[in-house]
This record gives sequence, C-alpha cells and structure tokens, in this order.
Amino acid sequence: MNLQLLIPVAFANLSTSDNKDVIILAGDIGGTKANMLLSRYSENGLETVKECRYSTADFDSFSGILTNFLTGMPAPDKICFSAAGPVLEGRVKFTNLSWNIDSQEISEHLGGKPVNILNDLEATAFGLATLKEDELHVLYKGTNEAPGNIAILAAGTGLGEAGLFFDGKAYHPFATEGGHSDFAPRSERDIAVLTFLLTRHEHVSWERLLSGQGIYSIWQFLTEVEKKDAPDWLLEKMKNTDPAPVISQAALEQKCNVCLEAIELFNRYLATEAVNLILKLKATGGLYLAGGIAPKLLSLLNPETWKDVFGKSGRMGQLLKEVSVYVVLNEKAPLLGASYFACLNM
Repeated sequence: MNLQLLIPVAFANLSTSDNKDVIILAGDIGGTKANMLLSRYSENGLETVKECRYSTADFDSFSGILTNFLTGMPAPDKICFSAAGPVLEGRVKFTNLSWNIDSQEISEHLGGKPVNILNDLEATAFGLATLKEDELHVLYKGTNEAPGNIAILAAGTGLGEAGLFFDGKAYHPFATEGGHSDFAPRSERDIAVLTFLLTRHEHVSWERLLSGQGIYSIWQFLTEVEKKDAPDWLLEKMKNTDPAPVISQAALEQKCNVCLEAIELFNRYLATEAVNLILKLKATGGLYLAGGIAPKLLSLLNPETWKDVFGKSGRMGQLLKEVSVYVVLNEKAPLLGASYFACLNM
C-alpha cells in the first residue's frame, strides 16, 4: 500500500502487503458518543463501507451498538477500538461512562475474531500519522525543525494526554493518564479557583478545568466567586441543556463578556498544562491539541496567551521556545488511528 505518513509512526506491518483487501472494524468510544467505522483496506487505503455516530446514552452496553452497527454488514477480519479510559490487559473501565468493555467478551460476541483496544489518546497518536497537512492548524510556531518527542493534549468530555517517543527514525505512541494529575495553580487567582473547586471535589485534577465540565466550572467561578454578571437570556438557555456548549457559543458570537472571559481562562489553563506535558516528555517535536473542544474554539485560542504562558514558565524557557503547537482539525483522528492500527499492527 502506498501510504504517505505525515508523522512516521512505527507501524509494524507498514511495508507488507498481507493485510490488503480485508474488512476493518474500528470504533472510538468516549463518554458521550461512539463513532463506528467499517472499512475495506486495499491499495487505495481505507475505503469506507459504513460509518455511524451513536449516543452512548441510548444503549445499555457497547454490545448493543455493535449489533446495531454490524447488522447486514460483512463480518470484519480485523478489529480495534479506541476507548476513553485506561486499558489494562484488554479491559477498560471508562472514566466518564458507566460501561466496562473487555476485548475477550467482544471477541466472543464477534465470533472469536481477535480484538485490540487502545486508549483513545494512544489511538489519536497513531491517527496523527494519517492526517493531511491541511488538517492541522499552527497555533504557535516554535523555532525547532528537528524531529523530537511529541505530546498530545485532548480536551473534550474529559482530558486526555499521550506522547510519541522518537527513536531517531520513527515515532512510538504511548498512553498516559496525565489529565488526572493535580491542577497546579500559578497565581493568586488560580489559588482561588482551586479553593472553589475543593468545595465540590475531593481531588482537583486538570480534567476538572480542561473539559466541557471544566468550561462550566470556570464560568461558575467567575459568576459565583468573582460575581461577574451573566445575561438573563444565557441563564435561561442553560437551564435545560449542557451549559458548556452554550457558554462556548455565546463566547464565539461575542454575545457575553463573562463567557468570553471563561474561554480565555480555559485557554490560559490549556497552555499551562501544555507546558507541564511538554517538559515532562521533552516534546521538542511539537504539541498537538486534539479532542472536540480546541477545533470548535479555534478563533478564541489566542496565540498571544500561549506565548505569554510559555515565556513565563521558569528556567526551561529556551526549550519551550522551540516547541510548535498544532490544533488537530480532524476529530476522527482516534477512529483513524484505531483503523490503521488494525491494518498495520495486528
């Protein structure tokens, strides 16, 4: 297969032709949705046979989604799923969903075919390799042009973090659960945010701020602690729906000052945790913002905020100047990563 990789990920079977003309089943299962893709792998790459998006709230288990999706479809030859939680020996207990899934149980459900489950950020890391250049937006341009380790930060229903280790020739993705590490305040205002969140949570992780729920928590801090005014129409609209998209849309439309301030603080915290991840992974090869939130808020992710945060991050300032930041515009990166992992690593 003539596959041009944007990032040279170390797929085990990239140079072989044994896997051509097979049916690939992949899925990306998150806290609120499950994206499913059935593809045929051929000389032309992955050709879609069927693709669907499901709301996890509509099903009692993942088996129900599988049955619905595969009815009337050809049986898959290779199967890989991306799951939003830590994967241990083929089993996942989701962080923001009440389900558990087990690769062995899914294999039995699908007639004994081998099943691989990746953490969703590990799948995103594999998916980066298959993206096109126009599916990346340069948010902050660093000075380094040489290959180096890569970091991925993905804010959505939760906060995911992963890395790609560069061995001198190719990249090796790995998952982390860094999104659940402790929120680290930098300023007196940040300490006030932490104090506010400690009244609601025993443990305040970065996910408490860098997620859909995090946007709402920041907005609540601004309105309840700092007593910022919110318009009545906004409060009414937030009563019967998820407040985070309402806040985000009001900010995008420049209709609400406190919403704009909430997104600016969200952006600053995103840059702050990006610094932490870059330094821990020595990610001079770049930081990639994946997940559902960053692409939707792209016009509000002020690069000057990132420049300011990177420039006030201690003695590693010179290293941070080297790192470019990209926004992943294709939200199907984990689904593509799971698909290509099935093709090229199973």
